Order: sequence, then C-alpha cells, then structure tokens
Amino acid sequence: MNQFSIGITTFSKRFSYVETLVSQLRTYTDADILISVNGDYNKNFNNEYRKKILSLCSNYDNIYPIFFPEQRGLSKLWNTLIVHSKTDWCLLLNDDVEVLSPDLTLFGQDNLNETPDLLRINGSFSHFFIHKKLIDDLGYFDERLLGFGDEDGDIMYRYIEKYNKWIQDTYIHGINNLVIDIRDEEIKTVNKKYSAFNSDFCFFIENPKYVDDPNGIVCSFVPTKKKNLSDINLYPYEKFFRENKYKL
Repeated sequence: MNQFSIGITTFSKRFSYVETLVSQLRTYTDADILISVNGDYNKNFNNEYRKKILSLCSNYDNIYPIFFPEQRGLSKLWNTLIVHSKTDWCLLLNDDVEVLSPDLTLFGQDNLNETPDLLRINGSFSHFFIHKKLIDDLGYFDERLLGFGDEDGDIMYRYIEKYNKWIQDTYIHGINNLVIDIRDEEIKTVNKKYSAFNSDFCFFIENPKYVDDPNGIVCSFVPTKKKNLSDINLYPYEKFFRENKYKL
C-alpha cells in the first residue's frame, strides 16, 4: 500500500503542464492522484477543458479530479486535496513541477515515523509533504485567502508560533519547480504574480491578519509580524470521520 496520496492544483491555462506531470508521476508510482481543477475567475467553466481533464484521468488508474466550477483560492484547493485523500500523508504539488526521478516516490519507506509532519521539498511550497495529524493540530490553510499568495507565509507563521521551530526542508533529487508565469489575467496582482486580495487581507486592510511588530515572529514575512486576527477551525469533523469511519 502506498504511504501517501498525491494532490495537484491546476487550472485551464496550464493543462499541458498537469498532463506532463501526471505522466511523469505514473512512470514511478501508482499512488492515488487527486487533482483540484480550478475554474477561471468570473467565467463559466470551460467544458472543452473539463473534457480534456476527464480524458487525461481516464488514461490512468487511481486518478480523481475535483472540479471547482467557480474559481477558489489556493488554500481551498490544498485543503480539499487533504480532506479527500484517503491516506494520512499527502504530497501536494503545483502543476508546474517536473518529476524526473523515482526518489520522490520512495518517501518514507525506511523512516516514515521519524519524518516531520510538515516537510518542504527543496525549500519550496511548490512541493511539500503534510500529515493529517499536523493539520488537525495546527489547522487547515486559511480559506479567507481567496486568491493565490501568502498561504505559505501564513502556515509558516502559525507553525513557528505553535511549535517554536522552523518547518524542515529536505532535498530530493529530480524534482524541479519550473516557475511557469501563466496565471489568470483577470485577477488583480501584486508584483505581477500574487493576488492583491491575499496581500491586502494579510497586511493592508483596516483590520489585517498580521501587523508589524519588531518583537513578533520571524518567518517569511518582512518585516517581522504579529498575528492580529484569530485562526478559524475550518474542518472540525474530519478527525472524527477518520477515527470512526471503520465503525460503519
């Protein structure tokens, strides 16, 4: 039995990348692959794209697309992949990642019990492992981040705040973040990449989630911040489900 499920996030303008990534993954593993298929902002879902995703998935076993007819934020996509996976460990990947070695799929075969519950690969949240017991304890990704950006900084802050340590990294040969600059052009951005909404929610609205504080927590945020808004328990019954599903 596979030790983990794989979750991929994607949308219509990046079909060729998710197609390539699925093919690469299937070269090395038959683990479940879940794909969060996002809609385009303020548009009807493209039916031709839907058919292409379904056709892609039909070419392989154990691939499960989850369609979002309306565009949702990356936090929602990640949380959905975690919730719907049937394994405790999840490997979450951006669609513009390439996997050129079996090293990624050998994760945990020798020392799974010693592995941190949140583990970045090659220093990036474009590819990371996360365990459901960590999510139960720390909380899910903040879905008030309706766009894309600052999800990683938010979870890093919360992790350091709760556990008083940094998120660990591991180097895995043969996995590369291609950093493809293809996005939904209808979304307002900062730095021509990340959603302005997320940045405003975290730092710039009248009552933001984080405020500057020289005595705050040092993480990826610059300058140092302290939390101004409380986190929300988004999926309080998932732990109950996992603990009781075998009693049906």
